[in-house]
Amino acid sequence: MSSHKKRMICDTSGAVLKVIDERQVEDVREHRLYSIRRRARFAIEEAVPEFKQRNIAMGIIKGAEKTKLVKAINDIRDRCNNLEEQINSVAWDGKESTRAQACDDIEAVSWND
Repeated sequence: MSSHKKRMICDTSGAVLKVIDERQVEDVREHRLYSIRRRARFAIEEAVPEFKQRNIAMGIIKGAEKTKLVKAINDIRDRCNNLEEQINSVAWDGKESTRAQACDDIEAVSWND
């Protein structure tokens, strides 16, 4: 799924006359939230592989190692939650003239390692 929906109107020589931005705010928001959550899942799996997550849950990994791994997971979750809050805080007044800017503001929120 992509949030980029722009259409160009060109003259007969191919010169761009106008770019029409057809993005919808809630579609862009949904896509960006999906992307951030997906990136968080990958980051958690990279930091603490699934087998270690299971071992923590079963009590096999304990003490300082458990603390370190749980902190890594929680740091990634906190980062994801912060980015989600930024995305959800972008307000759109419903006016056509501000739709593209609201979409741009949402798309500006990124994981960017």
